[in-house]
Amino acid sequence: DPLLANCTKHNITRNIYEISRLAHDIAGGIMATLPFDQDLRSAETGKHVRKYLAGVEGVPAETRMKILRLIENMTGGTCLVESMHGAGPPQSQRVMYQRLGNLPQKIKWAKNLAKINE
Repeated sequence: DPLLANCTKHNITRNIYEISRLAHDIAGGIMATLPFDQDLRSAETGKHVRKYLAGVEGVPAETRMKILRLIENMTGGTCLVESMHGAGPPQSQRVMYQRLGNLPQKIKWAKNLAKINE
């Protein structure tokens, strides 16, 4: 079915980046700084890796690391993660927009430009 094939191709080429972006947003910057498996198995560093990669109770650090590596490998490595989480996650920018954006002043300017007198 050529229509279905083209629809699928369009959605795949458009949505794969959004899927990767969402996976990186949910996983967080840890994907770009995830320790090596050798660090986890090391007698010297393993206990620290397990401690600081602890998530919800019942999910070992090893499992969390495997999932993060899977996401990393399925979504093009760390370059996209660095783009998203370098200098803070996207939510940090949104918070700063609200803090520094002076929205009330911009609304006032827009009303003035549109000649709205309220």
